[in-house]
Amino acid sequence: MNKCPQCKVILYNRTDTCPLCHCVVEELEPAEEKRAKDKFGEGAPYPNAQRRHKWLRFALRLVLFVFVIVEALLILINHLTTPGFCWAAITGVALAYGYLFLLVWIRNDSGFALKVGLQILFTMVVLYEIDKFTGNYGWALQWAIPGAILLGDGIVFILMMLNRSRWFSYSLLLILMGVCSVGILGLYFIKVISNLVLPVICVAVTGIYLLATITFGEKAMKRELGRRFHI
Repeated sequence: MNKCPQCKVILYNRTDTCPLCHCVVEELEPAEEKRAKDKFGEGAPYPNAQRRHKWLRFALRLVLFVFVIVEALLILINHLTTPGFCWAAITGVALAYGYLFLLVWIRNDSGFALKVGLQILFTMVVLYEIDKFTGNYGWALQWAIPGAILLGDGIVFILMMLNRSRWFSYSLLLILMGVCSVGILGLYFIKVISNLVLPVICVAVTGIYLLATITFGEKAMKRELGRRFHI
C-alpha cells in the first residue's frame, strides 16, 4: 500500500503517483498497512473530487474573463490618455502573472515543491518583462532575478526544515535553483550583464547547499529522483 502525502489518502494499487493530485506517493510502514487493512479491508473508494474541480474550472474561467475585460479597458485608457507610454503592457503582465498564480496554486494539483518552483520561474519572467517595458535598463537580470534565486534557496531551506521527514522531496526545487544560478552566471560571460557579484553569490550559495544535500542525503535523493524519473 501507498499513501499520498498531499491528499492523505491510502492507495491500494502499486502506483508511483496519486490519481487525485499526481503527487509522488510514499510507502506505508508495515504497522500502518496492517491498521489500514483492519479498518478498510482490502479496498476503499477514492474521495469524489469531481465536484471541486467543476467549481474551480468555472471560477478560473470567470477570473480570466474579468481579467481580459479589465486589460482591454486599460489598453483603451492608455491609448486615449498617454499614447506615448505603454503602461497597459505592465498591467497586462501583472494580470497574466496573477492568473498564472491562480492556475498554479488552485487548479494545479501537483506537489507543493513544483508549485513553488513554477511560481519562482513566473516571477523571474514577470520581472524581466517589466524591466523591458519600462526602458530595458537591465535591473531585472542584474539584480532582481539573482535576488529571486537567493530567495528560492531560502524557501527551499525553510521547507526542508519544516518537513524534515520528507526533506528530499524538495531536492528537485534545489536543482532548479542551481540551473537558474548557472544560467545567470552564463549571462555574464556572454556580456549580457556586467554585474558579477550576485551571480557568483547565487552559484556559491546554491552550490554549497546542493553539495551538502547530496553529501548527507545521497540515498534519499537517489530514491526520490528514481521515483520521479523512473531511473
